[in-house]
Amino acid sequence: MELRLRFRDLEPNDLSDLDWSGGSEHLGAVAAALEASYAGDVVVLVGSLSNDRLIALGGVDFRPSQDAGTIWMLAVHERLQSLGAGAELITALERKIIDHGRSLARMLVEHDNPRARALYERIGYTEAGAALDSWPVAGGRTYVTACTIMERRLIEIPSDEATPD
Repeated sequence: MELRLRFRDLEPNDLSDLDWSGGSEHLGAVAAALEASYAGDVVVLVGSLSNDRLIALGGVDFRPSQDAGTIWMLAVHERLQSLGAGAELITALERKIIDHGRSLARMLVEHDNPRARALYERIGYTEAGAALDSWPVAGGRTYVTACTIMERRLIEIPSDEATPD
């Protein structure tokens, strides 16, 4: 089965259609990312089927680095995983990174998520270090997890333009 997805910027009225992507804390983080998108600090995309049903969500945060866009908040509806939607979503987010003038895509993958890591490696990401990540969860607590930093060069700089080390 091949999914034909259309990607577009997240809109405020989309938030109520993303309950499949996580709990109320996650939707609060998505709403905050939407607010940051108005200033150009982040991009948040949704992917929809031909019937306009939202089945994919992801963002790029441009704040952590001058040369990279950090892909985060990746989610594909549970019933539609392993059909290529995640790879399509990442490609759409990479286009946003290039459009923003950045040449490097970066993302974190949790150590206990080998399925996601396999996808990222399959589409050309390589390990670039380790980091801790965290996000709010129910009860006012914070979830902390160990992650691998994955990177992919999106634009090759011609050797005559590269700066020497």
